[in-house]
Amino acid sequence: MPSRNLLVAQGGGPTAVINNSLLGIIEEASKKREISGIYGALHGINGVLKEEIIDLKSQEEKILKGLRHTPGAALGSCRRKLTEKDYDRILDVLKAHNIGFFLYIGGNDSMETADKINKLAGDAGYSLSVIGVPKTVDNDLAYTDHCPGYGSAARYTAISTLELGIDNESLPTPITIIETMGRNTGWLVASTSLAKKRPDDAPHLIYFPEIKFSEEKFLSDVEAVYERLGRVVIAVSEGIKDESGEYLGASRREVTRDGFGHKLPGGASAYLADLISAKLNLRCRFEKPGLLARASICHVSKVDREEAYRIGKAAVRQALQEGGYMMTLEREEGEQYSCRIGTVELSKVANVEKPLPHDFINSNGNHVTEKFIKYASPLIGGPLPEYVHLKKTLIKKNLPNAEH
Repeated sequence: MPSRNLLVAQGGGPTAVINNSLLGIIEEASKKREISGIYGALHGINGVLKEEIIDLKSQEEKILKGLRHTPGAALGSCRRKLTEKDYDRILDVLKAHNIGFFLYIGGNDSMETADKINKLAGDAGYSLSVIGVPKTVDNDLAYTDHCPGYGSAARYTAISTLELGIDNESLPTPITIIETMGRNTGWLVASTSLAKKRPDDAPHLIYFPEIKFSEEKFLSDVEAVYERLGRVVIAVSEGIKDESGEYLGASRREVTRDGFGHKLPGGASAYLADLISAKLNLRCRFEKPGLLARASICHVSKVDREEAYRIGKAAVRQALQEGGYMMTLEREEGEQYSCRIGTVELSKVANVEKPLPHDFINSNGNHVTEKFIKYASPLIGGPLPEYVHLKKTLIKKNLPNAEH
């Protein structure tokens, strides 16, 4: 059977380790005699439609090796929902470049795109092996234990929240809110808890999209922690919604929808800071790392990086056997963490979200359980920084009280 070309593209939001999957694909494909050319489509499926395709085999070795520690999508990414009017063009480009293997690295929407292309090729009688390679900091792809990209974003978020808590304790603005990404699921906001060692460490309260949000309960929670500590650090997901089902504090303009028609969240922390100031008469500021959590490589998880690399290599091997699948990570039983790589049909996972399980959220709906800590801790790649606190035993000479 004559060899054919492999085409890889990246879709959706980048991560700190997405290029490790790309490198794994390039390296593994280079070893296979069934694969002749290794091509990359620029800016996701848009690159296929525009025939913006580059030769990955011709890249310098130092550039390829540099993908191991380079964040962002090296090929460029996009958010585009395919329609039937795109189908003929896609087939024409694939045929013109003799593409026999198409690998799409992405999240929920990208898996929908991969599934559509898989069905398109099948209906047209065109021999094409399509494989989805998972990635998302939101960790919300179904049928996989977790997603490459999540561990690194979780590590960044955990460390940032702990450090924000120490800053808050040092010279406290009484209330500080940190807002994480997570359009509809609370996996990333839950990770703010992973560096918490003492009961009084940040975050003191966490709010998830999976739990119905009540302003009255929220204010009561904040007031209770403030009365005990004199300060509060709150973690909220950008995806929490008001009683009408709208993202809290988000713009309702149509222009804020993404390429798949999803409303874009963001603004919950600003809204809640204003609410606290108005209702509790307390100063409150908010921080929104936003894209920094998915773009930063300074706190990359070694586990995450290696799994992203391995899953890229495995995707090539699967493509040579049979297409129509997304690669998965399957946690093995035992005290020591390990994951094997498996597969699931693209049709099952396409555009399906996996919420944070309710047994990962405490009974008050404002923090995580130990079950979540046990699940997520191995994914962030080793110990987190341990910061010290001075023993603050006062030395008094029984002088008269004085105000300064």
